Amino acid sequence: MAAALGLAGQTAAIPFDIPLREARDAFERAYFEYHLARENGSMTRVAEKTGLERTHLYRKLKQLGVELGKKPSEGAA
Repeated sequence: MAAALGLAGQTAAIPFDIPLREARDAFERAYFEYHLARENGSMTRVAEKTGLERTHLYRKLKQLGVELGKKPSEGAA
């Protein structure tokens, strides 16, 4: 099933012996972090890819504790 979801080869696994809410939050956190990395932090593109309005995306990321820091290339001179 992991391969069908495109998760083959990923090291982070979500344990099945935790409450559903925690498992869902862990999945959503990994899901959004994946899309943020793939889209180089572009909230507009992440919102489009995930089917969320940008305002809802920002709220969701805050709820999940996903930090929106500067891109690695920023501030490096």
